Amino acid sequence: MDQIEKFVKDSGLTISAFNVCFYDSNGTDEILDNILCGKKRANTGLFSLLPRTGDYTVVLDSDMQPRCITRTTKVDVVPFEDVTAECAAAEGDGTLAAWKKAHRNAFAAACEEIGIDFDERMKCVCEYFDVVYRADGQ
Repeated sequence: MDQIEKFVKDSGLTISAFNVCFYDSNGTDEILDNILCGKKRANTGLFSLLPRTGDYTVVLDSDMQPRCITRTTKVDVVPFEDVTAECAAAEGDGTLAAWKKAHRNAFAAACEEIGIDFDERMKCVCEYFDVVYRADGQ
């Protein structure tokens, strides 16, 4: 049993399947801390794999150690231009304008990597979640 499977088992939750998440950025631990303190309660990405309500995710820190388990509570699929202030606030980005600025840049870079142009009509997945388990001391 690897450390992630042990972490899930130690949680005491009945989880038959789960995802693993690592925020690959300079702010990995800051993002994780925002999840643990309740400031960040959502993720948004360009439409790709669609999470489902009830999905579990093990979130890793910058040392690739499991720190918490989240459970998806709601999934909205909307064009970038229609993302709501509720989603921006749940992501911990404050205002909708701040969210759009940060995500426009990130999504444009992601699109450039695959050779397409970013368009504000592109569909985004707004995934809301709750923290259901924390590592000891979190």
